[in-house]
Amino acid sequence: MSANTRTVEQLLQALQVTVAFGVETGRAPAVGADHAANRKYFARSGARVQTITRDEMEVLRGAGAPGQDVGVLRSFQNAARTTFSKRCPGCQRWIHLGSTEHAGECFCGQTYRVVFDLSPEDWSLRQMCCMDCGVEMTTSLAGPALNPWHAINGDQVQCDACALKRVASQAAEASARETHM
Repeated sequence: MSANTRTVEQLLQALQVTVAFGVETGRAPAVGADHAANRKYFARSGARVQTITRDEMEVLRGAGAPGQDVGVLRSFQNAARTTFSKRCPGCQRWIHLGSTEHAGECFCGQTYRVVFDLSPEDWSLRQMCCMDCGVEMTTSLAGPALNPWHAINGDQVQCDACALKRVASQAAEASARETHM
């Protein structure tokens, strides 16, 4: 580690966050004749992006920052306690972010972290919705027995129409396997 490498505390302060949990890190895209000796790295929070050294990236990752294989989904907390959804970086299905920072895994297997450091606030984010078609979740007035929503995992739900399509697709695949045996 170089003498010029900033500490975790200095890096977090520059990124305007208090913990490394949601700080995205990685190699910046090459520009022009970028050679290995001149490679640039980045650190990104919901408020700032910093150019960092490889040593600083390793310092942040050592403090818990995810690598580029982990998606970071950003939102913000608000007085109305409205929660939002964002698309999975792997498959583009919708993931409900909830109201607490956490790690999760999408239906497709992509790992992600949910953090609440988005600045400025983005009120155009979708609210809780079907992971496949994106229709926003509404509560049935007919009672819990007729709830048209199906929980897939802790952060993803599916509307009845998409759940029926999935069941039909699975049945067709099973039937095709049986006829080929």
